[in-house]
Amino acid sequence: MNMFQIIALVLIVMINGSLGGRKSKCEVVRALRAEGAKDSDMRDWLCLVAHESSYRYDVTHKNDGGSTDYGIFQMDDKYTCGNADGTSTSICWRIRTFGCEDACSTFIDSDIRNDANCAVRVRNCDGFRRWYGWVNNCSSDELEKPDYDFEDC
Repeated sequence: MNMFQIIALVLIVMINGSLGGRKSKCEVVRALRAEGAKDSDMRDWLCLVAHESSYRYDVTHKNDGGSTDYGIFQMDDKYTCGNADGTSTSICWRIRTFGCEDACSTFIDSDIRNDANCAVRVRNCDGFRRWYGWVNNCSSDELEKPDYDFEDC
């Protein structure tokens, strides 16, 4: 291998590594729409995902209280995943009490459909206030940024 081939190979590996585990804005929009998310909430969703996970589906975050957040929507294992009694319904008291029926590990794979399903049900019950990334970063001024435009999706 000559020096040019080695440099090209290193660059390809670096680029693939930086893109791995990430969804595009339009992939997130499509997953949310498929679960009934309203376009009027889409800027909130995109801001939430940008601040919670930077559009990465393979991330986890250990919280101060000992719980862990999983995936692109950073679903908490204390409240939203990993409970054997988790629910597939949209009944709010069941979602608040038992969370979604998903194993937390399913929120860090590349298929974000179940993540979006759970996140939309949580949002429909409690609004976006369940996510600190949204609470702390997604003011109305922030939501006006072109970063959250989705009309081309």
